[in-house]
Amino acid sequence: MFENTFLDFATVSAVVAAFVSVVGNAFRIDVRYRALIAVVMGVILVSVPVWLMEKAVTALLIGLTASGVYTQVKKREYLPQDNGTPQNVIPPIEPPSNGVNSSVPRPPNANGPNDV
Repeated sequence: MFENTFLDFATVSAVVAAFVSVVGNAFRIDVRYRALIAVVMGVILVSVPVWLMEKAVTALLIGLTASGVYTQVKKREYLPQDNGTPQNVIPPIEPPSNGVNSSVPRPPNANGPNDV
């Protein structure tokens, strides 16, 4: 096993917590049952042989990291161009009829360095 026992427990605990969170959100498992899943997952990881537990924790760390990175990537909306090919374009905001867009915050009026 790892040389630092506290690091080992902390690592396995973090992996189990992340695993339960990902699985619980993916399958929409009720929050009441997630603690039970965490206990079962911890018992399974501790009960397997050391070489298999190290492999399982490594695989779970890689998979959970990839899952976290994937969920943080911003999904882009692609709008078609005139020629039909998609392009990542944000459409311009149309100002209201009076010429003032109330949804855009306006900077304060500053006339000189003493006004700042």
